[in-house]
Amino acid sequence: MDRKIKIMVGSTVYGFEDDLSQIVGLLRSMGYEVLNSHGGTIKVNPALSNLENCLNAVNECDLFLGFIRPYYGTGNIGERNITFEEIKRAIELKKPYWFMVHRDVVFARKLFKKLRVINDFDNSRIPSFVKKVIRKVIGNSKIILDKNTFFDDRCIAVYDYVIKNSTEITQRTGNWVQEFYRIDDMLTYINTQFGDKNFVESILKQGE
Repeated sequence: MDRKIKIMVGSTVYGFEDDLSQIVGLLRSMGYEVLNSHGGTIKVNPALSNLENCLNAVNECDLFLGFIRPYYGTGNIGERNITFEEIKRAIELKKPYWFMVHRDVVFARKLFKKLRVINDFDNSRIPSFVKKVIRKVIGNSKIILDKNTFFDDRCIAVYDYVIKNSTEITQRTGNWVQEFYRIDDMLTYINTQFGDKNFVESILKQGE
């Protein structure tokens, strides 16, 4: 490719600023042109909304790197979330994409499934005093679900969308989502995926 490959790093920012700076810096050191709202490298048309400007950046990029975090974000336009809309646009346009998910999202998804199963035990033969304890646990889980605080359950919907949860598992492709907890986890994965330019260019050629 005669020009630099453009990679968009998804617009999830709150509490993620330092990690984003390291990720953007690493990708730039590899020779990529990085599009990222926090880094100020997205073209902003003053006549458009923040959502429209971010989606235009997805249209422009060659590659897309997205993150799914416990914090859903404040970038909401009505019922539409900027980060989620970017993800959907990248998949819709069949951009080569890579996704990473915070460990807490994966854990919460498993936990909430367990709580739903427990909730179905209402008519079971579980002793009433045990059900009473279970009710207290489920009731307290509302603290976790409170929007934009400790954890926002809408993040699980994003994760389910990316792993193509509604598709039969044998039919899924492009549903790899790398779990992370620390910045070094992320940098290791990013180095592996984007460090070999020949590998990246071969993926781009597949889509031509």
